[in-house]
Amino acid sequence: MKKSLLALAAMGAFAGAAQAQSSVTVYGVYDGGYAYTNKTETAANGTQTNNAQSGFSGGQQASSRLGFRGTEDLGGGLAAVFNLEFDVTPGDGALGTGASALTPAGQQSTGVRTAVVGVNATKFGSVTVGRQLTAMHTIVAGAVNTANNMAGDITYSNVTSSSAQGATPLRIHSLATRMSDSVAFRSISFSGLRVNLDYSGDNATGSTSPASPTNAAVTGVQIGNMGAMLDYTYGPFRAMVGTHAVKSNTNLITNNGVVTKTTINAAGLVYSAKGLVANATLANNKTVNDSTGARTYAVNAWKLGVSYEVTPQIKPYIQYGQGASKLTEAAPQNSDNDGYQVGTTYALSKRSSLYAAYGNQTSKITQGTNINQKSEIKEIGIGLVHTF
Repeated sequence: MKKSLLALAAMGAFAGAAQAQSSVTVYGVYDGGYAYTNKTETAANGTQTNNAQSGFSGGQQASSRLGFRGTEDLGGGLAAVFNLEFDVTPGDGALGTGASALTPAGQQSTGVRTAVVGVNATKFGSVTVGRQLTAMHTIVAGAVNTANNMAGDITYSNVTSSSAQGATPLRIHSLATRMSDSVAFRSISFSGLRVNLDYSGDNATGSTSPASPTNAAVTGVQIGNMGAMLDYTYGPFRAMVGTHAVKSNTNLITNNGVVTKTTINAAGLVYSAKGLVANATLANNKTVNDSTGARTYAVNAWKLGVSYEVTPQIKPYIQYGQGASKLTEAAPQNSDNDGYQVGTTYALSKRSSLYAAYGNQTSKITQGTNINQKSEIKEIGIGLVHTF
């Protein structure tokens, strides 16, 4: 009897030790509140149209999500890691499952934000495989009111007008926010310097044969990502510089699809000390036909942002930026863009914060002899963000 009790005690201790070596965390973010957006379009002849939307959908300050992450100690400074994260639609709480209209198709599909597994080594860094954020996202999102969903952040905001100008994505890294079928390396700090490498390759191909019961035609999409970023921290300063290329080939039944290439470059500088965060970002992109070199569009932008912790609860911020976007060289259309955001957060606790913010972004559009086209977007967000 005593031996049995000792055996059970030993098994329990062993199980406790095994559980201590691995962990799984359930986490999430939910942003609920009031959102108002008004788009004013001015046509070449001076005619104005308004498109206003409002409601208690929330989602202005943060993207709501539900995630699972875990680690398992493998010994010798190695650990297995995984992360699964899903969109949660603000307003109704539905899990996102749709696909984005962005090209290449599926590159920025909604629903799954992150789905990776990998290994972390304390002496070198981590290698993860699956769907994940790119290193370029870290630079472009900035450090002041990071990656919010309101108009006015001239390098990050994906809010566009409904005019022809809206065909040019203002978010510098629209096609490289996330990458699927990818592998990424994130190094540890070597005297303040970190190296980040991204790569993906989707090798689906199209079929030249017509559809039949024995030889069905296939629609293939090829997507490739390749990026690198250097990240250096010295005291309160952090400097980042990176480049990223996205190449895609959409094959519809035939394997003669058009290959496009988007090249993105960005640099960022952050100062953070004693409650003050100051951020400067400079970025550009260019999308071309990979065979002819003809431009599809190009965007460049810069922004400055500052936030300050007035009290442990209150943190106001402001950011301003300017940029320009261009469509094809064959039918040129230029847009001079500027935007700003101002707002504040109020921490109710470590996990819950109130926010109030206003964003404004304007585009002055030139198309041939038409120089009077204009688009202005005003956005208000008031809500509560809770993390768990």
